[in-house]
Amino acid sequence: MSLNTEFELDTEISGGFLGDLGPPIRRYPYKGTKQLLETVKMELSRQKEGLEASEWVLFTNVDKETFGRDFLNSEEGSFLERCWNSYDSSQHLVLVKLTASRPHHVAAQSFHLLFHNCLRPMGLQYSIRSFGSATCTAENGSSKQPDCQFLPKELPRDRTKQWPSVVVEIGFSESPSKLRSDARFWLCESNGDVQSVITITIGRTSPNIVLEEWQLVNNKVKRQQVTTIKRGEHNNIDVQGDPFIISFDKLFLRGPNIPRETDINLDNAMLTTLAWDVWDEQEF
Repeated sequence: MSLNTEFELDTEISGGFLGDLGPPIRRYPYKGTKQLLETVKMELSRQKEGLEASEWVLFTNVDKETFGRDFLNSEEGSFLERCWNSYDSSQHLVLVKLTASRPHHVAAQSFHLLFHNCLRPMGLQYSIRSFGSATCTAENGSSKQPDCQFLPKELPRDRTKQWPSVVVEIGFSESPSKLRSDARFWLCESNGDVQSVITITIGRTSPNIVLEEWQLVNNKVKRQQVTTIKRGEHNNIDVQGDPFIISFDKLFLRGPNIPRETDINLDNAMLTTLAWDVWDEQEF
């Protein structure tokens, strides 16, 4: 069944890309590394106690100098260097990941495996570089770490390795604004070098997964695809909006050599595999 994909994001990021993040993501003014560690510990306790909590926490008042000193070259060891996910240089905001949940990791790993399984019949599994969650930094100093990122080994002459061609971001359904801000960052800050952003939203309290694809179209961030995967009664899986398609042109930055090379199609069976991998870890 075809799903309505019409959805458009504001592309004006001169005011930052993390500023719109709201509850349940909590904000704290940054007062140093000790305070950050204490805040993270407190938020983790909230999670264990079953209180309304997010997998993220946002710290304000972090200028570029502070970010470089405390997060990129931290004297507190590798934790601060690992815990941050995004830095908004215009609004001096740092988004910190509290925990690397297993369902989150499983979704990334499962997607990565299915993605490469689609490349294998075309003989292209070794033609793509995967950079995992390596940091990408924009010209204005804003930085981000995705869940997955891909770039072809052979690039057009005018293309650098600074940005991936396709990015994957994963999150829980509690914070759709987080994933939408992710899409806006990648497509706008890269000045169009990132061709496609795939967001995967995992239901926190029910077996429900949503895959969306975002592209920059006429200088506007637009949703191009929506695929939903739900589990109903008697473990029946309902997939709508399949197959989920990754454009060959967007991924490899060139046209396909037909008939051997085609778009990457994640079909019903593959999407069901992804869902079961995540739900098994969630114990649904």
